[in-house]
Amino acid sequence: GLIAGKVYERRTDELYAADAGVEDAVWKIQHDIALCPNQSTNYTIADVNGKRVDVTITLTHEDEYGLIYLVESTATGDGSGTTIESYVEFIPGGELDIFSGALASQGDITLGKDSEVNGDIYYCGDLDDGGDLGGNWTDMECAPFPSQDENERFAQAFEDEALNGITYNGNMDISSDTTLGSPNHISYITGDLTISKDVTITLDGIVYVGGSISASKDLTIVGTGSIIAVGNIYLSKLADYGTEGDSIIMSVNGDITLKKSDPDNKLSINALIYAPNGAVTFDKDMTVIGGVVAKSIQADKDGSFTFVPKSSWDFPGELPGALQIKTYSINP
Repeated sequence: GLIAGKVYERRTDELYAADAGVEDAVWKIQHDIALCPNQSTNYTIADVNGKRVDVTITLTHEDEYGLIYLVESTATGDGSGTTIESYVEFIPGGELDIFSGALASQGDITLGKDSEVNGDIYYCGDLDDGGDLGGNWTDMECAPFPSQDENERFAQAFEDEALNGITYNGNMDISSDTTLGSPNHISYITGDLTISKDVTITLDGIVYVGGSISASKDLTIVGTGSIIAVGNIYLSKLADYGTEGDSIIMSVNGDITLKKSDPDNKLSINALIYAPNGAVTFDKDMTVIGGVVAKSIQADKDGSFTFVPKSSWDFPGELPGALQIKTYSINP
């Protein structure tokens, strides 16, 4: 009886460990991996209930609804092993809705009087529209936002591209008209970037800044490209951000502050403005054509925000999609 009890206990521990391997694989299928046909992913979890767990994920085929994976999870220890096999059908989700809106905030959105929004508004806190918000907008309330890991992977793609250009080590000061961007110019700055007043920056690709960005008044940004900083981005009295094509202004971990634009509203910011871990703050008379996604958003009076789709990136995050366990068997 004692021997049988020990065998039963060992088998039970192996079963629970193998089941944990299946759960881990299901999470990876839903969030982390995309397998091509006839390819497998193999990995090991070193210690689950004192057992080693070897997991194999194989994309077996695709039907009209989604992708079907075979998950094999084997827990071993003390000379024995238990294997669980599961067929998992994954019906992929789509991109997060927040990237199809004019304004999207994980917290509050505060807009000054005489503001206008054309596009969807997403928010998980409160919306203070001053009572007289104009434009063609739809209140979508709260929606899912990307995880920190997804945002870091998104930023990593821009960093990798910037590294194809010229790296500037340390803090960089710009006091005259300059062209930046990969692959032919300075595109990766390890420290802070400071831009003096009355300067025109021509973008020729991606610019990635390891620190913060600060620009004085009457800055003009033209060309084709995007600006990503790990820290804060502060652009004082922005004259124009008239880049061509899809462009992004992103702070990975900080805030984005865009000061007063021109009172005649002849100039605009043509970009997706993205601060997943910080606040985006606009001064009055600001016109944005693209979208704003942040932890919180605040704009002074006479702001104008119009959604324009940006299509050239693999946006961070997607709806998880549906999962269905097709079969489940245990092999001792």
